[in-house]
Amino acid sequence: MTDNFRLTKEAAQKYNNHSVPAMFGPLAEATMQKVQLRSGTCVIDIACGTGALTREIARKLTGKGRVVGVDLNETMIEVARSNQPDCRHVLEWYATDVTELPFEGATFDYAFIQQGLQFFPDKSAALQEVHRILRNDGQLFLTCWRAVSPFNGALAKALERHVGTDAAIKARAPFSFRDGELISNLLVDAGFKIARYEPLVLERRFIDLRAQIMALPIETDLRDAGADVTNKVVEEVADALSRYDKEGVLHVPQEAHLFVAAA
Repeated sequence: MTDNFRLTKEAAQKYNNHSVPAMFGPLAEATMQKVQLRSGTCVIDIACGTGALTREIARKLTGKGRVVGVDLNETMIEVARSNQPDCRHVLEWYATDVTELPFEGATFDYAFIQQGLQFFPDKSAALQEVHRILRNDGQLFLTCWRAVSPFNGALAKALERHVGTDAAIKARAPFSFRDGELISNLLVDAGFKIARYEPLVLERRFIDLRAQIMALPIETDLRDAGADVTNKVVEEVADALSRYDKEGVLHVPQEAHLFVAAA
């Protein structure tokens, strides 16, 4: 993950308060509806953020298993640690690089990467490391965005006009690695076999558009640009998304790839 996505504690908390309930929580739920975990197994969630998917895994896993969340951002891990779910498992949290996971080989039965692969500088090395820590019959569940969302597209255009190219690139970054064939080839090259693929279509809900924009990594760019510029950006994004308005709440579609790969 690049330095652009290293977050302050305040930014990590905003992400957890706004982006998780709006998008990453629902994505975690949708992913887990497609997954069957054997009882008493060991599971790792890589690039776990503040633990939205990790907590869903812990709720679903039966028996005496092990649930681990890892993320490069120490601040994300701090927020994750403070949100222990109501379940039988005590979650483990590590702030570490995906290419240097602090686990022995063949430790885990399942690995998850939810919207993390696109941010790994060395994707091949990351996937090879994930393959290393999985047992021979282990599985990887990986999601990446399938298309630029209308929200991020509108936000990037507004940022380009009023803030600058760098901020616009940040807004599009989550969707920078969406070629399904390329992802599939990377998985195979890392030693995986594609067991299943399916597209997911979710709905991102915006009750407070400004708050969700300010929970993104471009918050610092907007604060530096000033209140007037921020207001213009929010207004232009709201106008661009007006067709998704349902009784004051924006319901914006987002498409994702779901790959299930066998180690």
